[in-house]
Amino acid sequence: MAGLPAGTGPEMEHDIQMANFNTHFFGGAVTSCVLTSTLLLTGLFTPGQGMSLWVAGTVASLAPDLDSDTTGILKGLFSALGVMASFGVLFSFPDLPLLHLWGAMLAAFMLVRLGLLQLFAHLTEHRGSFHSLLAAVSLGLLAAFLCWRFTTQGIDFSWALGVMVVAGYLVHLILDECYAINLAGLEFKRSFGTALKPVSLDNWWASGIFLVIAIYCALQLPLPHKLPSEVLRIASADLA
Repeated sequence: MAGLPAGTGPEMEHDIQMANFNTHFFGGAVTSCVLTSTLLLTGLFTPGQGMSLWVAGTVASLAPDLDSDTTGILKGLFSALGVMASFGVLFSFPDLPLLHLWGAMLAAFMLVRLGLLQLFAHLTEHRGSFHSLLAAVSLGLLAAFLCWRFTTQGIDFSWALGVMVVAGYLVHLILDECYAINLAGLEFKRSFGTALKPVSLDNWWASGIFLVIAIYCALQLPLPHKLPSEVLRIASADLA
């Protein structure tokens, strides 16, 4: 992992305080539960879809720490990708001799789990581009696009999924900033502002990738059909 953002030293590394895994998980789960219950009130989604929305928001609340080489989330992700790569070899070369096939599947898994993981860790830095508003919006649009393009779900559900991803992601960033405030001493710690930032200029190349993803997905996605009007209806009823 490339480490802390440019210009930080040992003192700031010691000073950086972040919410732990349990805090992020609990915050994401509770927020996702509130938002999911609201979306279910629209009548557009089934309870099963509601569960999927809750899971998406909760998982997204852990996603910003993918740029930390100490988190199990990153290792779990690349392990899952490694398994997918090995099955890709199985389906692509089913006629290989059994021992050769096993060897190729193992090689594919190790390439992703060790090789790509180390490359990702080397190219990213904690509190870099993943801890930004651009990353939240980009991954939310990507989730909506992939759901709409590669599943049988409708456009309203796809946008709802994207909203849940953005919301869960923002919960993580906000909690990190909250932990950067010393309430006892009424002062901001040096880590304040490193999580909830619009974009990471130090990690400009990664921010550029997030920007391209966001623009492409936004241009490809159709507008939602009934979701905005139904959410406004519920909000108006609550205010009345």
